[in-house]
Parts: sequence; C-alpha cells; structure tokens
Amino acid sequence: MRLIGSGIDRQRDIARGTVTRLGSAVRLEGLSHWYGSGRTRVRALAEVALEIPAGGYVALTGPSGAGKSTLLSLIGGLERPQSGRLRVGDQELATLDGGRLAAYRRSTVGFVFQHFGLFDLLSARENIELAEALSATPAKLRRRHADDLLEEVGLKDRAHHRPGELSGGERQRVAIARSLVNDPSLILADEPTGNLDAGSAMHIMDVLESLHAERGCTLLIVTHNEAVAQRAEVRYRMEAGRVLP
Repeated sequence: MRLIGSGIDRQRDIARGTVTRLGSAVRLEGLSHWYGSGRTRVRALAEVALEIPAGGYVALTGPSGAGKSTLLSLIGGLERPQSGRLRVGDQELATLDGGRLAAYRRSTVGFVFQHFGLFDLLSARENIELAEALSATPAKLRRRHADDLLEEVGLKDRAHHRPGELSGGERQRVAIARSLVNDPSLILADEPTGNLDAGSAMHIMDVLESLHAERGCTLLIVTHNEAVAQRAEVRYRMEAGRVLP
C-alpha cells in the first residue's frame, strides 16, 4: 500500500506532475432496487440513470425515503444491485462475487457517515489505524500513515484524543481521515454535516472539497442541506426512487 503524505506533500506532488489519477467514473443504467417481499415489497430505486465523470463533485438532495442512501449503498458496494447496470471505473458491480465486492470497497471507496462511526475507547489515531489493521502494512507505517492523514485534515495535535474529547466537527474530520486510508478514487458522504452546526458544517465541506481538489477523487454527497448542495459542481434531486432530470 502506498503511503499518502500530508496535504502539503500532495500539492507538491501535483505540481511536479507525479499525481495523475482521477477518481472513478460512475455509470448507472436502469438501476432498480427493492426491499422486502410479497405485500411488504417496497421499491427503493426505480430505473435510475446517472453518470458522474471521473473526478466529479455531485450532490444528491431530496426528501427522506427518496432512495438517496440506498443509491450510495449500491455504489459503495454495501449491497448488490437487483436490476440494471452499475459500473464504477472498469468494474461492473452486479457481476462481482462477495470477495471481489469486498476488494472493491477496500481499494476504491471511502465512506463518510452522518454519525461518524468512531470507537469511543480509541484515540483519533487508533480509530484511523484500525481501518488499516487487516492490511499487511507494518504497525509503525500504519501509525505514521494515520498521523499524516490527521495532519491532512488539520488534526495533527489531536491524535491522542478520544472522540468524547473532540467537538462534532473534529470527530467528523477524524472520520474523513479514516475514509482516506486506502487512498480511494471515490468518496461517498452520506449526510456528512447532518449532526453539525452551520459553522462546523461549512468547515467540513471545506475539508472535503480540499481533498477532492488535491487528490482528484470523485466526490458524491447526499444531503438535506441546500447550502451544502449548492457548493457541488452538479446537483441532482431524488424523489420516489428516481433521479429527476
């Protein structure tokens, strides 16, 4: 696994022309998905067609139950598409078996969630290290990598603090740093500002946008916050399982 340096190092690499990878393109054709069966069967997605270019920055908005989180779950490989086509980069997700789908998640996707998902008994550094614990990376390099990622999100001095000792915005920055351990080409953020005040929310968006620009990754955000959505390069609205034209 390649060790990622700080944001400053990353910008220097870009200036030298040594960072050329763009994020994965996402292509959906006729994507449909259901939950339940029989009379309790509910359609979550209905013939969704969507294309996000490699390195794009897209926001999805819409009411609760519109299918936004389901769509993110499918793109992230957490669930398998039931109907239609879903391609990320050169991978057709519907054809991947369980092992290859897990490998796709490890190699391609970084997840950021509304509720942070941090372990309360672990420090910021340890939360990030844990995400890399199953790799063959030696512990010393995992620790250095975690410190570099914390520096990249502006939390180098908070490495030894546990989540309960951090503000909501700081916890989300730790979660963002954790999402970067595999140097993902695709970042999926599901309501990343949903638990934050307005000031902290905009700061988190600054962090995500900086990472998007510096790393060239594709960034897809689900949000109810119109101020957040307006910051994206492209915006789509979902209703009743459909992406509106």
